[in-house]
Amino acid sequence: MAGPADPLLSVRDLYTSFPIRSAFLRREVGRVQAVSGVSFELAAGRTLGVVGESGSGKTTLARTIIGLERPESGRVVFDGRDLPDLSGAELRRARRQIQMIFQDPYAALNPRLTVAQIISEAWAIHPGVVPRGRWTAEVKDLLARVGLNPDHADRYPHQFSGGQRQRVGIARALALRPRLVICDEAVSALDVSVQAQVLNLLVDLQADLGLTYLFIAHDLSVVRHISDEVVVMYLGKVVETGTVAQMFTAPVHPYTQALLSAVPVPRPWAAPHRQQVVLAGDIPSPMSPPSGCRFRTRCWKAQQQCAAAEPALVDRLAGHRSACHFPELPARARTAAVVRP
Repeated sequence: MAGPADPLLSVRDLYTSFPIRSAFLRREVGRVQAVSGVSFELAAGRTLGVVGESGSGKTTLARTIIGLERPESGRVVFDGRDLPDLSGAELRRARRQIQMIFQDPYAALNPRLTVAQIISEAWAIHPGVVPRGRWTAEVKDLLARVGLNPDHADRYPHQFSGGQRQRVGIARALALRPRLVICDEAVSALDVSVQAQVLNLLVDLQADLGLTYLFIAHDLSVVRHISDEVVVMYLGKVVETGTVAQMFTAPVHPYTQALLSAVPVPRPWAAPHRQQVVLAGDIPSPMSPPSGCRFRTRCWKAQQQCAAAEPALVDRLAGHRSACHFPELPARARTAAVVRP
């Protein structure tokens, strides 16, 4: 068991890859490196936001942590126990402590089961969490906690709206009383007004139940609202980490700067000097990532050193780390980026 000063979740040098097979004889001809050397720590009761474009490895990272994917190497230590080394009943007990809220509330719920059956299914898999005679009352308590009518427990998923379905998904995640909840793009499929309601619900649940969140998103404004610390990923690697204040007031890595420049502001006329960085091209294929710095093919600061050597994730100031050979704030964007006033 982890001590009071130890992080609840510690990820160390994690690698997860998938085989590429030929059409003939299905032989392995290469591998896709989806997660490449990712490391971070998450303290109990805190929220860590993981951001990046589609294809940056965020979901694969989450699936590896929860055990849906097997890591190629590295460590995932939860509450003092290395999860990839666990098996049998010990792994089952550890997994009960980690639950996941999925991105698509329409696909994440079994359409053949009622809401009560969806939530209570977890107790059938993990007997002893809630006594069988308490299932009905516990389902109603969970529905009320997430803002749904307890009398709707016998309804099916298609009878709820998208936001209500996601609340059902949250109730299911809370059924086993976990310590860590992984939110994989939990609000990206919802309308903006519904997003705010679900985010506020997550914040309230964290305060009431002492939950720890790993919050995956591509919307930095959402991450800023809910997170304490932020990890920025690009093509399977961590390029910058820091507190929310550090990342949003003084981003160091060019990729983080580009992501922040794309965040809409409510009063753009009040920030006449704000510049928008438009990155050229698409994210490269993880089957053949660029040499050196993986972001160099889209970076306006790229030089020969960026292709020759991979930058290390270096501590710049008070835990604010970035992986860039030229971390100074750029006065203007050049080459691979177009800057719009």
